[in-house]
Amino acid sequence: MNETTGSLSWADVLAAVPEAAPTSTATMKVNHDNVLAAAKIIQTQIDALNGSIREHGPALFVEASADDPVSRDAAEAWNHRLAGADDSYLARIQAYQESLLKLIVQLKESAKTYGFSEQDIEASFGGVVVD
Repeated sequence: MNETTGSLSWADVLAAVPEAAPTSTATMKVNHDNVLAAAKIIQTQIDALNGSIREHGPALFVEASADDPVSRDAAEAWNHRLAGADDSYLARIQAYQESLLKLIVQLKESAKTYGFSEQDIEASFGGVVVD
């Protein structure tokens, strides 16, 4: 940080960006009484995340602030880090979405194992077929 102005340099900002997303696992215990409610909660989170991505996703892309090589290179670097790289923020969001979708599939299979029909499962999602 620049001690006299209190502003951050690009190097400071980039140094603060983590190299990889932290990994964690959570355990969810489901049973006959809560499997459909658990699936509905996860689906609600997927829907909210999708809405946020639709609304705010374009903000993951930056345009060059001027038509000079430095501005174009900086915009390209930011876009790569935010949305283009394999470990970009967009890739991390997409991986999280995929993990939630896989969880929904697992919960639906558990519901079937507990004896719920496709109609029961569909009804628990408000009549929306969830794949």
